[in-house]
Amino acid sequence: MGPQVPTLQSRYPIHNEIGTTGLIISGRNEESASSIPATTAAHAHEHQHDEKSSKDEGTTSMTAAPAAPEDGIDAIDAIDAKNYTTEILGGNSTSNSNSNSTSTSNSTSTGNSTSTSTSNGTRKEKVTNTTTSAAGTSMMRPACQAPWDCSNLRIAIPASVAVKEDDYWCTTVPVDGDYQAIKAFIPEARQEVAHHMIVNSCGAQPEPLNTKKVKTKEGKEIEVWNCKRNELCPSSSNQYDMGKILYAWAKGAGRFDADVDAGVLVGSRTGIDAPYIVLQAHFLNAVSEETKEEEAAVEMVMTSEFPDKVLSINLFSNSHFKLPAKRDRLDVKAKCCMKGSGTTDLFAYRVHAHDFARNISLSIFNETVVSGDPQVPHFFEKDRERHELKLGTDWEVTCSYNTQQANQTVYAGKGANNEMCNMYLMVSSSVPYTSNCYGGFNSMIQNNPDVYIQADLAYLGETLEPIKVIEMPSLGQVAGVHLGYQGNPDHMLIFHRADREMLQYDHDDRIKEDVLLVWDTKENKVVSTFGGDLFRLPHGLTIDRDNNIWLTDVDSQLAYKLDPSGQLLLTVGEEGRRGHDARHLCRPTEVAVSNDGHFYVSDGYCNSHVMKYNATTGAVVEEVEVTGGLVVHSLVLDDCTDMLYVADREGKNIRLIHLGSADGKGKEITRVDVSMYGNVYSVTQDQYGNVYALVWDRNNPAKKVYFVQLQVKEAFTLEDALQVMAIELPGIKIPHDFTVSYNFKEHALDVWVGETGPGPHGKVTLFRVPL
Repeated sequence: MGPQVPTLQSRYPIHNEIGTTGLIISGRNEESASSIPATTAAHAHEHQHDEKSSKDEGTTSMTAAPAAPEDGIDAIDAIDAKNYTTEILGGNSTSNSNSNSTSTSNSTSTGNSTSTSTSNGTRKEKVTNTTTSAAGTSMMRPACQAPWDCSNLRIAIPASVAVKEDDYWCTTVPVDGDYQAIKAFIPEARQEVAHHMIVNSCGAQPEPLNTKKVKTKEGKEIEVWNCKRNELCPSSSNQYDMGKILYAWAKGAGRFDADVDAGVLVGSRTGIDAPYIVLQAHFLNAVSEETKEEEAAVEMVMTSEFPDKVLSINLFSNSHFKLPAKRDRLDVKAKCCMKGSGTTDLFAYRVHAHDFARNISLSIFNETVVSGDPQVPHFFEKDRERHELKLGTDWEVTCSYNTQQANQTVYAGKGANNEMCNMYLMVSSSVPYTSNCYGGFNSMIQNNPDVYIQADLAYLGETLEPIKVIEMPSLGQVAGVHLGYQGNPDHMLIFHRADREMLQYDHDDRIKEDVLLVWDTKENKVVSTFGGDLFRLPHGLTIDRDNNIWLTDVDSQLAYKLDPSGQLLLTVGEEGRRGHDARHLCRPTEVAVSNDGHFYVSDGYCNSHVMKYNATTGAVVEEVEVTGGLVVHSLVLDDCTDMLYVADREGKNIRLIHLGSADGKGKEITRVDVSMYGNVYSVTQDQYGNVYALVWDRNNPAKKVYFVQLQVKEAFTLEDALQVMAIELPGIKIPHDFTVSYNFKEHALDVWVGETGPGPHGKVTLFRVPL
């Protein structure tokens, strides 16, 4: 079996396994979407199982190239360069309070409020004095305070609908407006009545087949439907809407609050795609005289302010296992590779299983990140350490069981004697990361915003207008740019050449001025500069997931590793000496860093290969040939598929080399021909791992520059699956590097382009590509 398609994202249904915002399947050893049984999505979550616990029975187990043109033409004083930034269309960023207060309480009530009723059994309240409690949890910050303007949305299902044991019922409510942020979830249910509740969003209005009307305690008539064996987001169309999990409750857990600068986004706006909220309640028993007046409800504190940080949930589950009886320890796994180019912060986590489960944990690189006891109240536990979780690597959830009290094999499934394995990971980032990992298949469905550029958009074939230009007298030729420096989405690291230009010969002395500059894109000013007396002629810039800085210098013939503070840790190559053997580099161009402890250097102007090194020692590991490559100019690595994207600049194509070949040398899988647009100067990734190229039609009199997105469509072969979407970038004269970031607030791609010229000067220009 050949290497996998690196990313699969589509706007169309794929075997009914796609939500409204598109589907991405990624991860090592994954099955295709069609190999996931149609029942998998319906069986993976606790809200689609019978979850009655059994004290007696239990759960599962097993457990050198022709001469080519040189790159063109060339630090910075530590000054506030705000006056050198041109706002062409103006900024549209907003800032929020940075309060660091902490509060803990056992109360679950809200304070002074005025309430109004809405249809569909919900109640909205204007909150004027909100408590900040979380029974069983601890708050990092109050849920709603200035500048937030919050109101409450309550969704409820009366217990009177339950007609038998383990009865599952759903109801839905629309979300007002393009977007709202949920700041807190306040559960209202007794664990003796409701086994669990799930709050889910849907991409369209749910269309259940069999509904009935009931009244809430407030006297409002609502529609409910039995959802034990039906989807949470039923649809009459052929398109399967998997929705997104927003919140889950069980075993008497208390209120859950977001940080002051964070929230869960819902609403109809494209990119959010959550215009409806669904509550599912699992009632333990048929209604009785004692429970007929009770409800399963969740109250949500809402605001119309867009948060800086987005909270989203990734569910790791396994529902395909069996557990032999009388065992001390049995482990069940759910492992998937989380596609993406950076990191995301773990905000909170929740575990869920039944009587035989003893522990559920998350591990990355075989190191435990967090773990939880499934026998205590199933609340979202906030991660006090705020672990940075690396994307582009395997996340593994392990559910551990003890079946000494079981008298027979315990199966995962729907019966009262069944077990479960679920871990909810709530992450915090500037963009949402939402996915379901199905253990047993090691397959992942990622339900992130669709960032593919559409061919029918009006601006395609025309030109965009630049939004912002960064230039100043001391800014040299911009060799490299990176947005999101040290995890700050507003900080850009710029690698420039001071007063130097690239020549046919090598400069033999180092640049005295600082050539690395941190720029605040929101405040439009220099934050810091460093990197003086280290480089001769800067070229490539890469930041790894540990915030280490990797650079190349085409005149020193070196590749460098700096720590996040700018201290030199490692170099490879021999300074000042070009060469064609394993010890030497010849005008190296860029570095790509793997999560497996290796890094790759594209080499370069006078070699046609990529060198693989040990990231700790710098020892050469392997040579990856780029056969016939004409200036190997830039690299991007997709860790989840072991696919290396190589910019063959003068060959006018992007090589896809699979690094998982048996000999370790890599195997070229296909080439993406972009010759109709020009020479490939740079390749990069967005936060979700989508690949882009910066292409310059240098030899055409018009010398147009293009921003190219690689799109992976449904096809039988990788060659047929890869398509390109190109947009002209006006006003760019001598492009060299770029960075692409998904702007979730604007639902657009922010494209920053760095130029090496004219002369020993450079600039960085921002374009915003609407989606």
